[in-house]
Parts: sequence; structure tokens; C-alpha cells
Amino acid sequence: MDGLNSPVTVRRTGEDAWFAASNSAQGFYSWYGESFDREEITRLYAVKGGPGTGKSRLMREVAERGVRAGWQAGMVYCSSDPDSLDGVILTREGEGIAVLDATAPHVYEPTRPGYREELLNLGAFWDASVLRGARGELERLNRQKQEAYRRVYRCLAGYGAMEQSRAELTVPFLREAAIAGFAARLMREVPAGRGFRPATALMRAVGMRGQVLLDTYFAQASRIVLVEDCHGSAWSLMQALLRCAETRRLRVRVSRDPVLPGRIDGLLLCGSGLCFAVCPPQQCAYPHRRVTLRRFVRTGEMRPVRRETAAAGRLGRGLLREALAGMERVRQCHFEMERIYASAMDFAAKEAFTADLCDRLFGRNA
Repeated sequence: MDGLNSPVTVRRTGEDAWFAASNSAQGFYSWYGESFDREEITRLYAVKGGPGTGKSRLMREVAERGVRAGWQAGMVYCSSDPDSLDGVILTREGEGIAVLDATAPHVYEPTRPGYREELLNLGAFWDASVLRGARGELERLNRQKQEAYRRVYRCLAGYGAMEQSRAELTVPFLREAAIAGFAARLMREVPAGRGFRPATALMRAVGMRGQVLLDTYFAQASRIVLVEDCHGSAWSLMQALLRCAETRRLRVRVSRDPVLPGRIDGLLLCGSGLCFAVCPPQQCAYPHRRVTLRRFVRTGEMRPVRRETAAAGRLGRGLLREALAGMERVRQCHFEMERIYASAMDFAAKEAFTADLCDRLFGRNA
């Protein structure tokens, strides 16, 4: 996204962490199915409950107990509130367990109830009379939150339109064949794999904390190549690199621009550990190589479209700033709603329920 050089918070979680949804120019965009409907996940727990009822805490406790019992944990963070989890995926010897937040907007309804999927209802631990007493305030906050989200999505849609306009203006000046050849050279030393398996796992999110980048791709890489964009050439290169991965039958993680999901902003080749990312160097704290794509753009011929591309870029950046300002209003409403719901919760009973769930999953000694 053109806002990559605007303020970004980089989080070094020390976990296998990613986003499985995003606030995009197309509205809320989800890869939940791809993340949680994988064949190896034989047990799935869909958590229902309001904001502030401890869904994220339950998922983290399950992950921590699972790791102590010898499972590997994948942590799926919430794109709107990256301080919270959308889900955890635990794997061991071909078996998988998932726990996910199944409340709006990422509603997940069981299709194989009982024998694969179970519902965990945290509403069982709240005092509904407390919530009914706060009904007016909750209705007001929920309405204001929804209105703020509508403004955010309108701004993101405008940003997307400006980026589409810029792309239409600049694509004719890209040396597409040369970019494809460069991608092949970057990949030529990567050994062939046993089957092309792409898995969507986003590095970035645009939400209540602004723009956030999880450093998982960098932390797990053995080599990092940072791609410096020039008039959209980076997106062409990343797509060409993915085609190379398919040709070479590689397992690859694919990160997509959170606002413009059609664009790839990161690739991690799981076998070789080679990582490509469209990312300014100040956002990567690990040793890396930088490549610029300026030579793949006929910039000298772009004079007739420079004014239009500059205007589209300027308008897009302004709309992105407005979207981030709108997310701040979402944050204020959301956390006030969390406070009210938390005041109605019996957290002691909820934590006992979580401990019992973990005992059933991993045994009492884990």
C-alpha cells in the first residue's frame, strides 16, 4: 500500500503470528476458511461472547497449555485490535486443534457440529441483568461504532480507487517481461519442492492501533530481500515470484496488502527460508538485502501522466489518514463497550471453565 512509509508499529511477538482478516477497500475481508478449515484440524472450538468477555484470554491460555504439552502454536491476531487474538491453531504430528473467535464480523458457524466443531458460549458467565441495565449506553456505543466503521470503509474504498487509478496510469510503463526475468533470477537457487502449497498469512493490519506489522516473516527467514517499489512495479514482481514458486512446487506463505488484497506484500518460502517483502528498511530489524525496481520502469516516458499520478497518490494518502482517524473512534467505542461487558462477567467461573477445557484437551499435568 502507498501508506507503507507512513507510521507503522512493528511488533516482535516471538510467536508464529499472522492476521487472517483485514479492513480493506472492499470492506471486512476474511481468510478465516483458509486458516481454520484445514484438513489437519480435527477439533475446532468456536467461541461466542461479547467484547470484553475474555475470548482472547481463553485462546491464549489454550495456546500456552498446548505448548507446554508439546504442541506448536500459530497465533492469529485480530486485524482491528491487534492486542487481541482471533484464533489459535495447535498442531502436533499431523493433528490440529483450533480455537477461534466466532463473533461478528468474522462469524463462524459449525458445518460439522459435535464430531469436529463445538461452540463455547462465554455468555453463560455474564449477568444479563447488568447488561440490560446498560442497554441504552450499549445501543448508543454500538451505533456509533458501526457509523465509524462505515466512514472507515468509505475512506478505504476511496483509497483503493485512487490506487487503482494510479495503477491504470503507470502499468503501461512497466517492463513486465524484464520484471518476470528478474523474479526468475532471484529464485534460481531455490531447490524445487514437492508440491505448490500457498497459505495466506498477512503480515500487516490497519485497525484501532493504526498500521501494525508483525515481524514473523522476518524472524522465521534465513534470508530477507526487501523490495523498493517504483510506480507499482513491486506488485508485479511479487506476483511473478509467486508464479515462480508455483512452477517450482514450493510451500509458501503469502501476505497480502490489508487494504488492497489483490496485491502481495510478502512471501516466505517455507523450505528455504527465503523471504521477499515490500517493506521500507526501517521496518525490518534483521539483516537484509534491498532491491530497487526503478530500472524496470520507463520513468522518462511518464511525463504525460505525472500530474494525474501525483494527484491520485496525494488524495489516496489523505483518505488513508482519514480511515485511520476513523479507526480511533472505533477504538474508543469498542473499549467502552468492553468495560461494560467486563463489569457483568463472572471471570472466576469463566477461568475455571477455561482450565477444565485445557484439562480435557491436554491433560491435567500440561
